Amino acid sequence: MKQTPDDLQKITATTLGHYNSVAEGFREGTRDHDVSQNIDALLRHIQGEAPFSILDFGCGPGRDLQTFTRMGHTAVGLDGSEKFAQMARRTADARSGSRIF
Repeated sequence: MKQTPDDLQKITATTLGHYNSVAEGFREGTRDHDVSQNIDALLRHIQGEAPFSILDFGCGPGRDLQTFTRMGHTAVGLDGSEKFAQMARRTADARSGSRIF
């Protein structure tokens, strides 16, 4: 069944509404997750010389942006959730040169 633009808009609004409503709990629940193996796997497969410019699409509250920045990379975050973007922006403003949209 093909989705109409209105269907996609409703799905998007529902998803982003959910993320906005659970943003604080999500951040607290994932703050200390060890995702170093995922980050290592990503960086290992980028061709070229570091430091890299990394777009974190769906950056959430910005945990991985901080990691990339601490490693010397230029990290740019993008998230559709307004609350996640605000969280990531506050963290980036306080600790790094990351940019969040």
